[in-house]
Amino acid sequence: MTPNKVNISISGKTVQASEGETIVRALWAAGLGGLVEVGCAGGVCGACTVTLRFSDGRPGGTDLACMRAVEEGMQIFPCPVETQPVPAPQTDPTAEKIRAAFPTLDRCTKCGSCTTACPMSIPVMDSVLRMQSENFEAVAEDFTTCIHCGLCRFVCEDKVKPHHMGMWVRRSLGMSRDSDLLGAGAPPDSFSEKDAEKEWDWLLTADPDERLRRATSFRETGRL
Repeated sequence: MTPNKVNISISGKTVQASEGETIVRALWAAGLGGLVEVGCAGGVCGACTVTLRFSDGRPGGTDLACMRAVEEGMQIFPCPVETQPVPAPQTDPTAEKIRAAFPTLDRCTKCGSCTTACPMSIPVMDSVLRMQSENFEAVAEDFTTCIHCGLCRFVCEDKVKPHHMGMWVRRSLGMSRDSDLLGAGAPPDSFSEKDAEKEWDWLLTADPDERLRRATSFRETGRL
């Protein structure tokens, strides 16, 4: 059955699209793929960030063109998020270390736009406040479901970069954990290529219930 057609506009240019397909696929089909940047096409990289308006008066906002389905009368405005280098994580993170890595941390004005934009319902603004008070364990929990799409950074007028900071905290805490593979107190650099291959092999072939048990144990104790 032929899908129904809807009319959308991209930067003022009207395009006909198939109902139910994503914005990115609609633009590809119309030969206009270059109007929106695309990276992973899976909702993670944030390259295809767009601002949307709706013909029925609903509030518009930011979204990802690779994930959002087209609708009749939808107006689309590309706004790609530029690539930025991310500071390397550090063992034993502190308030001083995160502020040195991210001088924008204390710019937060508590507007809540980042939380509203997050497609994973992460309490982004509250988590930024937790970063300021060095409550890193809670921050790591907050950003467990982060897909790193960058929408929180895009809507932040103060350039706070919440998703970069959240992942920095998670990685820094991870580097600080002891594990049986690394040996108690061993630095991450001692993790050999052979150890990495062994770990990947285990992750790909182990019983799913055992993987879940091991992950749960690590989250609770910091050890494998």
